[in-house]
Amino acid sequence: MEQNRNNYQNKAHETIDEIFKGINSLEEKAKTASKDFSDTMEETIQQMKAEGERLKVKLDELSNTSNESWEEIKNGFEQASNSLRDAFSNAFNKYKDK
Repeated sequence: MEQNRNNYQNKAHETIDEIFKGINSLEEKAKTASKDFSDTMEETIQQMKAEGERLKVKLDELSNTSNESWEEIKNGFEQASNSLRDAFSNAFNKYKDK
């Protein structure tokens, strides 16, 4: 159980790093976009960063939780990370269309 938990936490760290790399990349691309689009994208990016920070908190909770509540927090982390990935994907697709 403990090994699975450690493996999951390592993968979760990688997920967060990957998400923030994508957000930073999108932020760089938004700088070259039109002013109106860039302003809209910047708002979206800031929302994704805030959601990413909440995801980091959930990851900390995973590290510090008892075995009884670990599954519940893990499920919450997965839902939040999937939501953030979807938001990133939608934002990236909007950028590609411009």
